[in-house]
Amino acid sequence: MAVPRIQIAAVIEPTKTDASAKVGIRSNRPVPLPGKGEILVQLEYSGVCHSDIHSIRGDTPMLTDVAGHEGIGKVVAVGLGVDEIQWMGTCVGIRWLYSSCGQCEICEINHTACPYQKNAGANVPGTFQQYIVSPAQHVTKIPEQLSPDSAAPLLCAGIAMYSSIMKTKTRPGDYLAILGAGGGLGHMGIQIAAKKGLKVIAIDSGEKKKQLCLSLGASEFLDFREVGIVKEVKAKTKFGVHAVICTANGERAYEQSMQMLRPLGTLVCVGIPSSPFKLPATPFDMIVKGQTIVGNSAGTAAEMDELLAMAVAGDVKAHIDVYQLDDINEVLDRLERSEIDGRVVLRIPQ
Repeated sequence: MAVPRIQIAAVIEPTKTDASAKVGIRSNRPVPLPGKGEILVQLEYSGVCHSDIHSIRGDTPMLTDVAGHEGIGKVVAVGLGVDEIQWMGTCVGIRWLYSSCGQCEICEINHTACPYQKNAGANVPGTFQQYIVSPAQHVTKIPEQLSPDSAAPLLCAGIAMYSSIMKTKTRPGDYLAILGAGGGLGHMGIQIAAKKGLKVIAIDSGEKKKQLCLSLGASEFLDFREVGIVKEVKAKTKFGVHAVICTANGERAYEQSMQMLRPLGTLVCVGIPSSPFKLPATPFDMIVKGQTIVGNSAGTAAEMDELLAMAVAGDVKAHIDVYQLDDINEVLDRLERSEIDGRVVLRIPQ
């Protein structure tokens, strides 16, 4: 099938970069051509991340007008220097970490923190469109055992949580609290952590999210609207949890994350605030308690492969609702109101 010259894309309205910003479905977007070392992917599905809201609404920097960074599709064209036989028709994923330089001293340690990195849907066009170019060396090959719709959330929600859990350096039997446990990231984290032998305290609100979290392997569920979560966590764990992964984005959530952390514990910051605030940690507390605070947005290629292997084995699976690309504004509004359990995946028109 010949590649068309124009495509359908969900494009941010150029006059809006505030809380009322919407996207419009355009059918005249040019299809990019793959350059040297690049491939052209015809996208089939794209997950929707809460960070997409921050980009579209203008909370975080965005240099493109097409968001999205959980894209799954097949390679339909290759650029100079790319083996056509190896790549054509291959199912691949486009992640938040669109590319890194691979040459700087930061990349030598961990390329996910590369200061020269490009991010899909932030400074290069994202996955809310039919076609996208990507450096071949940075895409993720998707195992044929995984369906593309359920695989899409692994590319951000899944890998962000897998990498975050690895950063906690917890051991089997340790306590891990996840704030925002019933959301797109949190529900993936429960499965990964439970499989690794951690005792997960899931923190969220509502009966539906409670049932989801417990069904996925959480040891406990605490409704932050009904109980004092810090007091409850301390009662269950004596000294506090060994680690907290905060996927929620409010200042109160981060305050509580620090309060429920035990001495020598680790907080992993994942949820992006809508407006800036400072972490509630004093030098005295950090010195006396020996705690660690780290941030995480992505994972390495090796971590991605480990997560995909878990998915193929059936140890982790995204709880998804599939919408059409045309429904994107409704999805964004529902995400903003915390009405989504698990992850929404958009079906890209073919």
